[in-house]
Amino acid sequence: MESTFNKHLEKYKNIHKGKTAILFATGPSINEYKSLENSDDFIKFGVNTIYNFPYILKELDYYFYGSHYYIDSSHRENIEKTCSLKNITSFASAYEEGRSHKDINRGNITPERALELGSEPFENNLSIFTNDIANYSTLGHSIIFPIMQFILYMGFTKIYLVGCDGGFTSTDSYDMHLLYWWNECKKFIDIYYPNVEIISVNPVSLKGWFKDIIINI
Repeated sequence: MESTFNKHLEKYKNIHKGKTAILFATGPSINEYKSLENSDDFIKFGVNTIYNFPYILKELDYYFYGSHYYIDSSHRENIEKTCSLKNITSFASAYEEGRSHKDINRGNITPERALELGSEPFENNLSIFTNDIANYSTLGHSIIFPIMQFILYMGFTKIYLVGCDGGFTSTDSYDMHLLYWWNECKKFIDIYYPNVEIISVNPVSLKGWFKDIIINI
């Protein structure tokens, strides 16, 4: 779906061509994480409340956030602190196709405020992934999916997933909505990025979806 607001993202196309990325989400398995071999050379991405993991935050290159900015004062304060860090480039989910941030009703940050924080605002949709984030909106539903589309657009050939647990909270609780879109994400990657290697570190609900590695603390 064509985007009205994403043209400024074109500068990120293949900016990290051939490199390795680590995507840090905040599922329970992140607590089992320890540094991967040669990870000092990897480009690191984090989402939303990754600021609760300072040993990861200090190494981040990119930070993605958006929802609950106006309805959670502690989260808002931590977002602003994270965006102020000089080592981090930040991106804000500030638009959704056909709806303003007020219509979304998740406390999404306004694009104007995102720009004030030095963040790059971007537009989401709710129906389709894209391999051209400058001309089309990224699929949303969870901040994890836009960030995957960004990483792929940037040209990485290997991506480690850490703490990407698909909404897992206990042995019998999964977010089936997220798992549905992870399945769609995998189909998208298989079609448009068949040579990109995806590796799940200590996977939980995504076990068996990509290449798995188990690393114990």
